[in-house]
Amino acid sequence: MAVLRSFQFFVLFLLVGWALAARSGRGEELQPMEISALRLETAPKNLTARVQIIDQSAIRKSGAFDLADLLRKEANLQVRSTSGNSARSEISMGGFGENGGQRTLVLLDGHRMNAIDLSQINWYSIPLSLVESIEVIRGGQSAVYGNHAVGGVIKINTRSPHPQPRGSLEASMGTFAASHFRASHSQAMGKTGLTVFGELSESDGYRANGDHQTDAGGMRLDWGSEPECRAYLSWTYSDTDFGLPGALNAAALLADPRQSSNPFDRGRESSSHGRAGLSVEINDDWVFENRFGYLDRVVKVDMPSALWKADTAYESFSCGPLLRHQSEAADWMIGLDWMRDEVEADTNFDDSQLERDSAAFFAATRHSLAESWSWNGNLRLEASRNSGVYGGASLNPVKSEEWAWAIGLVRELGGSDRIYGAFRRFYRYPATDEILLAWPPPGALNTELKPESGHEVEIGMEWKLESLSLGGRIFRQWMDGEIIYDSSSWSNLNLEECGRLGVDLSLEWKMTDAIGAGIVYEFVRAKIEEGLYSGSRIPLVPDGLLRTFLEMRPGDSWGLRLGASYVGESFAGSDFSNSGLQSNDYWLCDLSADFQFSPRATLFGGVENLLDEDYLSTAFGSGYYPGEGRKARIGLRYSF
Repeated sequence: MAVLRSFQFFVLFLLVGWALAARSGRGEELQPMEISALRLETAPKNLTARVQIIDQSAIRKSGAFDLADLLRKEANLQVRSTSGNSARSEISMGGFGENGGQRTLVLLDGHRMNAIDLSQINWYSIPLSLVESIEVIRGGQSAVYGNHAVGGVIKINTRSPHPQPRGSLEASMGTFAASHFRASHSQAMGKTGLTVFGELSESDGYRANGDHQTDAGGMRLDWGSEPECRAYLSWTYSDTDFGLPGALNAAALLADPRQSSNPFDRGRESSSHGRAGLSVEINDDWVFENRFGYLDRVVKVDMPSALWKADTAYESFSCGPLLRHQSEAADWMIGLDWMRDEVEADTNFDDSQLERDSAAFFAATRHSLAESWSWNGNLRLEASRNSGVYGGASLNPVKSEEWAWAIGLVRELGGSDRIYGAFRRFYRYPATDEILLAWPPPGALNTELKPESGHEVEIGMEWKLESLSLGGRIFRQWMDGEIIYDSSSWSNLNLEECGRLGVDLSLEWKMTDAIGAGIVYEFVRAKIEEGLYSGSRIPLVPDGLLRTFLEMRPGDSWGLRLGASYVGESFAGSDFSNSGLQSNDYWLCDLSADFQFSPRATLFGGVENLLDEDYLSTAFGSGYYPGEGRKARIGLRYSF
């Protein structure tokens, strides 16, 4: 009922706004409210971080099936799946393995998508028809964004209205009985603009009981043509039904990787997400902004294989007021982040209700030192309180205070060329089910478990010479208290010290107007440096990730793109002693093509895992989760 009431409210609000827009005429051009990568209103070249922007052109050319597939191809990120599809994949950055998704912050229009427990993000709940651009920010960014931003940040920006009406319809079909339908329309009229979208996706999946079906849709209302006052209101809804095929042992994997060990395990997830923002120009130098977010998510799981049933409801509220100051010599920002998260689980064993309240103060600045030099810094202070009820017993609250900072220096070399250096402190609070001691009953909160924290130093560069574009960074990270699961005590514990040494490089070469190529490489050596497992590699972290592509557009009407992704060897999840077998490295090749046979209509298609490579998407102990085999699709896109 709450979701239905929210839907009715948003529809009514948007229709009223649309009616007002129709009355206001075309007037002044709408200026949608946006967010910069590190919250400072400054050019990316002034930031001491590596920021990759995936725009509409890259999204269309990628041939990606979904958001997780897009991030794997365009950003060279590691994607692990236990279901054989992208619905609940785990995406990690910066050399993090098990629960790497907890160390990668995902933002939708500036609002956090990560749950307070260990549950995965449903990537199908963020349809590509909603996305205008994606910013991938590497490195520990806790000083800017707070919790989860240890390995990096994925910032997803939704589409905003255009002065001229824009719309598209898209339909595709493919192997494993897959079908996909997308529709979107956007128009600004005077000071008000409306964007609506919808998406339907379903597939039988590569594995038995690996099917999924998603219905998603939403709206966004923008208003305010003058810089003095701009605002937006956005709402999205999604419903996903999916199978849980389970892990296979070695014998079953060799016999048939497409089979399921749990043919009757099922799940369903529904989510409703509201977002709003207001920006008011106080004077020529100062701007006040505030953003509000609300997330209502329900996940139902029925797993006869484990005699487990769970009905879990999530609810989150967030608010983020801030002040910006911008001038030619310096930029300033001060603000607050407040969030309340609740998770209520109704299971066939014990019920629980957990809450987390967190509040943070943050500040950021950028100053010009000389004609070609500038520095920027960030500071964040955050307090968190966890409490709740488990099995009918009240739990003693657990309070934590953390802080993070970052300072960096930029040297401009002319144009967009630059070098930079940064030194940072970061942190991550434990997830609620990392804190909870569920066994033996009646349960308690693990007051001995502390937040992860650490330091990172990074040096990066961006350089362009005629047809060549080169970028990269080298980083060293020292982490104290990295959280792992200890099966012998049925609880999580902090490791003493872990370290990561990494490098990532990218090279793009525009050979001619019709031919381009590129290569992206990442190497991270992630090791436990002190304690019981000293010298061991962190499980599930491959020793290398590589992405290369060749793009050809021999004519105005059609294009071809050939790509390949390499994932290096890694140890299975929870193998902190490195005593088990390593997962083999593998290559995945892909091919996509498009043909524009009219100014509005485009025929497109693609093949993933072109060579039908057998590989493991992830593994835990002796349980193996095979990746998808060859899959293809063809579709038609009509723009108007």
